Amino acid sequence: MNLDPSITDLLKEPFDENLIHWRVGATNAKQLGVKPWEATNGIALAYVNARDVMKRLDDVMGDDWQDDYPYEGCCKIGLRINGEWLWRSDGAGQTDVEGEKGQFSDAFKRAAVKWGVGRYLYYLPNVWCDLEKGKIKKPPSLPEWAKPGYRRFNKGEKDAIYTGIISAMQKGDEMGVAEIFNEYCSDSPEESIKFWTIFNRSERRAINEFLKEE
Repeated sequence: MNLDPSITDLLKEPFDENLIHWRVGATNAKQLGVKPWEATNGIALAYVNARDVMKRLDDVMGDDWQDDYPYEGCCKIGLRINGEWLWRSDGAGQTDVEGEKGQFSDAFKRAAVKWGVGRYLYYLPNVWCDLEKGKIKKPPSLPEWAKPGYRRFNKGEKDAIYTGIISAMQKGDEMGVAEIFNEYCSDSPEESIKFWTIFNRSERRAINEFLKEE
């Protein structure tokens, strides 16, 4: 089944910068011949908390999502799209920090990545940072493409698109909806995200219905 782009694009939207957390990956401890917590440099790895992933699913899907844990270390996340439940899953082992709790959390986040939530974080470049007692002193800056609203429409463009789409739908003008959509929503992920974030969930559904009829 081809997934609704108004859903997939919004699930993939970058998180606010203040929701991004950082942990240490590889370090220079071995090169220096010291203990891991005595390393002076390490690669910063970005991640988001499970509760923020849940909020993203709530914001985009409302009540049309659920998670299931069929066996230890595995999480399945289902989205109800066009009345049908679709599932994607992934797993994780126990962590040294939070044990079983961390295992469930990691499995949940990995399953969400299968739907595109936070997947862009895997594409961030490796950046070495200074460490102090095993912790990152100053996290790296995010590239522009990894920030929410990258190349988003300005207020004038946003108002014009919203007014045009809503007016066309109220008139039952399928061709008018399609023309505006095709003009402002290109095949690139950034353009799709810009377009769909203008509308709320019910409006996105209505637009998709018009696009199917056109």
